[in-house]
Amino acid sequence: MSTQEGTGESPMPVLTLFVTGTAPRSQRARANLARMLEHMGRSDLQYYEVDMLEQPEQGLTHSVFATPTLLKTTEDGEISVLYGDLSERDRLHRFLADLETDS
Repeated sequence: MSTQEGTGESPMPVLTLFVTGTAPRSQRARANLARMLEHMGRSDLQYYEVDMLEQPEQGLTHSVFATPTLLKTTEDGEISVLYGDLSERDRLHRFLADLETDS
C-alpha cells in the first residue's frame, strides 16, 4: 500500500485504487493511473492500493463490488468513483482535474 504525499498547499484528495491481484484489467488500471498522474505533473503523488483478493472486507467497507475502481476522497469526506481500467484518458483526466499542478 502506498501513501499520499501533500505539497504543503491545499489538502489533496486521497486516491484509492481497488484491484484484483494481477488480473489484466487491474494491471492496466495501475499503469493508466500512473501514466495520467505523470502527464498531469503529479508523478510525486502516490495512491493507496487495495487488493480485493487480500482485503475483501475493504470492498464492503467502501461499497466497492467491481474492480478496478478508483475512489477519490476529499478532506470533507466527499467520495467520487471511477470504474474500469482507466483507459479512457479524457474521462480519467476530468476525474483527476483537481490534482493538476499550475505549472
